[in-house]
Amino acid sequence: MSLNNKNTVQSLVKNWKFKEKKSNKWLNATVPSAVHLDLLKNRIIKDPFVGSNEIDLQWISDTDWHYKLVFKPDSSLLNKEQIKLKFYGLDTYAEVFLNGKQILSANNMFRAWEIDVKDQLRKGNNELIVKFLSPISFALPFMEQKDYLLPADNDKVKMTSPFTRKAPYHYGWDWGPSFATSGIWQPVELYAYDCFKIKDFYLEQKSVREKCAKINIKTIIESTTKCRVELSISEPIRKINITKLIDLSPGHNEFSRMIEIMNPKLWWPVGHGQQNMYDFTVIVKKDSYEETTKKRIGLREFSVEQKKDNSGASFTFVINGKAIFAKGANWIPADSFSTRLSKKDYSNLLDSAIDANMNTLRVWGGGIYESDDFYDLCDEKGLIIWQDFMFACTLYPGDDEFLDNVKIEAEYQVTRLRNHPSIGLWCGNNEIAWAWHNWGWKDRFPKELYLKDYKALFHDVLSSVCMKLDADRLYWPSSPGDDNLLPETGQQYGSGDNHFWGVWHSGDDFTGFEKNIGRFMSEFGMQSFPEMKTINYFCKPEDQSIDSGVIKQHQKASLGNDNVLKYILMYFKSPKNFSSFVMSSQIMAGEAIKVAVEAHRRNMPYCMGSLYWQLNDCWPGASWSSLDYFGNWKALHYYAKEFFKPLLISIENKENYINVFVVNDGDSIKNSTVAIEIRDFSGELLYNHEFSVDVKPNTSEKVFTEKKKGIVPKNKLNEVLLRAKMIFENEIICHNDYIFDRPKNLKIPKQDFFTTVEKSGDIYFIKIQSKSFIYRFYALCSNYFGRFDMNYFNMFPGETRTIKFFPSKDMKEDFDFKPIFEFNSVEGLSN
Repeated sequence: MSLNNKNTVQSLVKNWKFKEKKSNKWLNATVPSAVHLDLLKNRIIKDPFVGSNEIDLQWISDTDWHYKLVFKPDSSLLNKEQIKLKFYGLDTYAEVFLNGKQILSANNMFRAWEIDVKDQLRKGNNELIVKFLSPISFALPFMEQKDYLLPADNDKVKMTSPFTRKAPYHYGWDWGPSFATSGIWQPVELYAYDCFKIKDFYLEQKSVREKCAKINIKTIIESTTKCRVELSISEPIRKINITKLIDLSPGHNEFSRMIEIMNPKLWWPVGHGQQNMYDFTVIVKKDSYEETTKKRIGLREFSVEQKKDNSGASFTFVINGKAIFAKGANWIPADSFSTRLSKKDYSNLLDSAIDANMNTLRVWGGGIYESDDFYDLCDEKGLIIWQDFMFACTLYPGDDEFLDNVKIEAEYQVTRLRNHPSIGLWCGNNEIAWAWHNWGWKDRFPKELYLKDYKALFHDVLSSVCMKLDADRLYWPSSPGDDNLLPETGQQYGSGDNHFWGVWHSGDDFTGFEKNIGRFMSEFGMQSFPEMKTINYFCKPEDQSIDSGVIKQHQKASLGNDNVLKYILMYFKSPKNFSSFVMSSQIMAGEAIKVAVEAHRRNMPYCMGSLYWQLNDCWPGASWSSLDYFGNWKALHYYAKEFFKPLLISIENKENYINVFVVNDGDSIKNSTVAIEIRDFSGELLYNHEFSVDVKPNTSEKVFTEKKKGIVPKNKLNEVLLRAKMIFENEIICHNDYIFDRPKNLKIPKQDFFTTVEKSGDIYFIKIQSKSFIYRFYALCSNYFGRFDMNYFNMFPGETRTIKFFPSKDMKEDFDFKPIFEFNSVEGLSN
């Protein structure tokens, strides 16, 4: 008998219209999308990211918007016993009408909404209308019921965001604009079935070892009737084929089957092994009717080791029995309007993270639970994900209605994401417990907001959801945090994870990073500007000044450009113009985070994680990112490629001693040579020392120590550079440079170098020959996108280097394109 009587799905994403509530004119709309993008596509508004357009577009979030679709249901669908309408995401307050009858009221963008529509559907044309209510106007009455404002300091739209289950960053942040969107932001579909439907398929990894993996396969089936069906589970790589007859009862049915996979091919994070994946298929069949679902998983054992010691307790990712130093950054949504991101966009950003030797990203709690594409790519590429729930930097309501809404949201997201091997842990929120104790909140607000509402949300609701649905992953209530209990004091070092913002917010110099090291550093950063070709996108030449309205509009931090300039002048000479200010900010940020990460890595295994703030941007502007909105590598990202390398040689200047460490994430290296040399800026060798070392795996080891005065002439501290190299089989496998004074104090001679550019295939080869000492030479391509294989390095006089420029794919296809390269160094940024 033919098996053509399968469940039916009809996509409803085409031919939508939209309008302002009070308008009679329907315009073409895109689904999934956001109203701002639909207005932009219809030329009703200008590009929200250009100039100061953000200010003029705030009316959109105060407006109600209607979306409409006229559709015909597929004939095969109408004959089914059950017909459901499913919205995978509505942003945010929405009333849904089918053929004039309200069928749904939504109030959370982070969960799916579905409703039985069999009795409402017609054979011919059907009209579906979604009425979006202003997220601001709808939430204001709830806020006005309180006799205090919840501390949503980043919310630039009337402080309503804590009451609304909507992406917090939509309301503004200190690196992004305020565009409180509305719209159908995820796909819409009709699905229909007879008898039963597979609701979920979960592979619970009970025990994963090198010789055997024990997997509890859970299949959840909704049934409309009592019946006997055939359940089949298969996996082609290991030739798994399981078939059994099971009895369904009306309603919820859950079936478990424990299997063993001998000698499994394990999933490893990038840099530590292969990302092996298995493809499981489940088929439930009765007579000619069947239902199929598939899951792709990686088998790995993941734990967060919290071993008590004299300092507190460790916080270490242990994967397949191996301790992993987490190297990476914090991830924010890659667009203010995330619906326009493609899988290619995600892939490019994640590839850039991996190319900079990262293995971990923290999906921060003020954004969104990311798309399936994002997590699939992280699985395939081997990136570990620290996953926050979407709560950040404010207090939240604790009433039953709000908590019930969050509970459904959390159940939906945990169920959606728990099969991904890339997800390492769940975290309840960003910085709220810290803020209560250390930001003055406990003196401003009633205690029950913390002892009752906060506790209920982050220590009861979210904890119980994770325990029920994904018990084998750690649930961590708040970041930063030192254990799973409700904190009685503020952020502490010695256990758990830490955020350090003494550098930037408190004005500490870069040595603050070396003095404040926790067991896992999950946030720290330094702000900079994107390069000029990105600034040219949103800012006219006449507005390119740190004091212009446009530049200030694209600088959202409270301390702003004055703080950027403060840190530039703390370490570098005064920039000679705006473009020099931009590049000085980038190099300054690179130097800052280099100090931080190298200090973290030198202190392993005490410290086992270093995630700087932040990887990416949601719009073009000043921020703490290392990749700008268009994916261009800022100086920090080139620095990260070096300081996150698996093998790092790091120089520490401490208490008048020069210490050299070798940090190794990989396997042991026998009979390597460490070479330490100090030269002045004329190239004269002042000190040279070589010795043999055996590098142990997964360690940080001090291999050299000497009094500074014994190796550096005191009167030459500002005109010498120490270069440490590791040599193995006559090849330099890692190197690092160290200067003994701040760059602004260095006696750098006038820069003198020349370059030649040649092309071979799609790659440009740039040869640099220095005639003088050059501090932080860099190259830019000013007229198109691409990346260099290395950048921002030092050169002694007489030294020659060749770097490569890899143009973007679009540029490769433009045969007439001729790149315009710019070359400069720190010395060239000042008068």
